Amino acid sequence: LFDWPLLAEQDYLVRLAGVFAFFAVIISYPIASGTYDAPDEALLRLLASAMGGVGVTLALVIRLVLGYSFVADRLKSDIVYFETEERRPNSGLGLTRLGYERQGDTWIKPPEIARRDFLIWEFSVAPVERRLQNTLKGMAGVFVACFVVFNTMDSNTSYDPRFITSETHLQELLNPSNEKVANNEAARLRERGNKPAYCYSRYYQAVAGGEANCKD
Repeated sequence: LFDWPLLAEQDYLVRLAGVFAFFAVIISYPIASGTYDAPDEALLRLLASAMGGVGVTLALVIRLVLGYSFVADRLKSDIVYFETEERRPNSGLGLTRLGYERQGDTWIKPPEIARRDFLIWEFSVAPVERRLQNTLKGMAGVFVACFVVFNTMDSNTSYDPRFITSETHLQELLNPSNEKVANNEAARLRERGNKPAYCYSRYYQAVAGGEANCKD
């Protein structure tokens, strides 16, 4: 995994695309299809599955960023920690021979090793960090864009029984004076076959025990 950012640009992107495709198509899309199963919700299904794929890939990139950040910190720092007496009793003596000076639980690098490590970071690790940061920003932008479009493309979903998240929305839906909301929900149900609302969620269908009423 940690050698991916060291690959050529195309190979690196192909691997990230493979992770995205697997989680978006194989994992997220079946779940999204079970939630957004109406014919007019195709875009919602695609956006939901895309967010699932991007989310996992984003988490993977964050793991890479943290790993390389740890390596960079050790290379740039003049004072580092080594496990010595706890697991390798002779390693402390070896560090002393290399010129390290002990300072409590840490070791001070000799000047030549400190300069060498800084050059390793500057020419080998820093470019990888920049690539990962650019990837992180790009994927975060894609995720935010999908999320915004997902939440703004259909304002009526806030009244759909599957998506009600507050008592305020529920009361607005039940309010007899709010005729527009009631008509929108009635039209939505007619398009889906005029079945009870719980038929369009596997979870609420199971809770209601109304499987028989949901059959075509």
